[in-house]
Amino acid sequence: MSQPLDRARGRLAIFTDRGWKVEDQDDIQSSPAEAGGGHVDSAPEHPLRGLLVAQFFGAFNDNALKVFVAFLAMRSVAAAVGTPAYEAASQTQTTLAFMALTLPLMIVSLPAAVIADRISKRTIILGMKVFEVVLMGAVTYALYVTPDDPFMPFFILAFMGAQSALFSPAKFGILPEVLPHERLSEGNGLLEMWTMLAIIAGTAAAGLLGDVSGGRPWLVGAILTGLAFVGLFAAFTVPRVPAARAAGGMVATVTGALGAIRADRVLRLATIGSVYLWAIASLLGQDILIYGKSTLGLSDTLAGLPLAVLGIGIAIGSVFAGKLSAGKVEYGLMPLGAIGMAIATLLLGLIEPGLLGTLGLMTLLGMSSGLVLVPIHAIMQWRAPAERRGSVIAVANIFVFAGILAGSLAAGALGQLGLSPSSILLAASVAVGGGTLWALRLMPDAFLRLVLVLMTHTVYRLKVVDRRRIPLEGGALLVPNHVSFIDGMLLLASIDRPIRFVV
Repeated sequence: MSQPLDRARGRLAIFTDRGWKVEDQDDIQSSPAEAGGGHVDSAPEHPLRGLLVAQFFGAFNDNALKVFVAFLAMRSVAAAVGTPAYEAASQTQTTLAFMALTLPLMIVSLPAAVIADRISKRTIILGMKVFEVVLMGAVTYALYVTPDDPFMPFFILAFMGAQSALFSPAKFGILPEVLPHERLSEGNGLLEMWTMLAIIAGTAAAGLLGDVSGGRPWLVGAILTGLAFVGLFAAFTVPRVPAARAAGGMVATVTGALGAIRADRVLRLATIGSVYLWAIASLLGQDILIYGKSTLGLSDTLAGLPLAVLGIGIAIGSVFAGKLSAGKVEYGLMPLGAIGMAIATLLLGLIEPGLLGTLGLMTLLGMSSGLVLVPIHAIMQWRAPAERRGSVIAVANIFVFAGILAGSLAAGALGQLGLSPSSILLAASVAVGGGTLWALRLMPDAFLRLVLVLMTHTVYRLKVVDRRRIPLEGGALLVPNHVSFIDGMLLLASIDRPIRFVV
């Protein structure tokens, strides 16, 4: 496992449900399927390329349209007298835009749970990209007919939320079907990185596209329609995968998914953590948009800059989390990320550091968020039963989208109570800190794994060979040589499954 342990290796005894197995290390050969990979007969060299492109343009369109519609609505209240009145009205209009996209996400996740495993996830991805092209065409028409009325774009945003609800379980659920287990964290890191880059580009482009359109907002819709076509063409290169199971209606699917979540403590806690994280993210995303305009005095074109930098930070943190995970699902990164989020939001609300300071703290907040997002998504994909993976993700999404909606409503309610954007950031930092302490109380081993991650990337250099010899499920008995006092710690740092030691 480490350099000292390499001299002692050679043969390893593993006890499985078939009895004892003693093998030389160099004799072990395992296929991607044995390593927890998918069911693809012959996966392409870059199985995620098409999915990443399709996800990029889908997330770009979602966020560009959402922010553009929010700006349209905010202009309708620009005549309000006084900064507090403008801030409260802007929070309300932004809340409406966020709700128009989020509420359908929660509602449509129920039928999404049924089809997520009954139909090939590739088929779902292709179907939703076609639907996205149709919706972008519809918003182009709406902006051409009634350019000053945000009602129809709000209505189409709701359908975009429904499209995202159906797309989400397929895009996340397909990862374990086309990637081996040791690349699962890396795949999630790449997916999060491209998603965040799309959010950056979409959020930043909303105001810019509005300015370039020159009073013709339908041009914005036309551009988004063209990008939707690019995402559709890329989706055709996603590897073919079969449906996970052939039976199960709405009730059976939902009860089965809930039963799987309840039966696995780690999966259950990951779901709760995901809900809490996205609720905070929704509150912060909405408040930072107002923070940029009212506190920093940014124009529509630049108002999305702090969110864009936040997205850059999340992209960096997501890739970093994939690297630090080192071929396993490393939930020890989550406490580090949560602490960083609490510090960044506290400093933003406390000192209001100006534009450059805000961008620096946005980067820290984003990187910290990436360290939480990647392990949570990887845990849910890993721990969910293969035949119910899509439905588990879809049912979890119902709670996640409810959390997003709650965060958006909380931002609007706090604004109506007279809290400034900085005060809302302070409240968010308290919520993040409290949630972190609660999570560590429930899972103290996460803090131990954090210490091990820091140790094995600073004081020690850890090299793990033949991790595939450890089964992903079922019991196994490790019988290593004891050559130093930190052997147990190194074993914990090498494997993402819990180990019970007998010395």
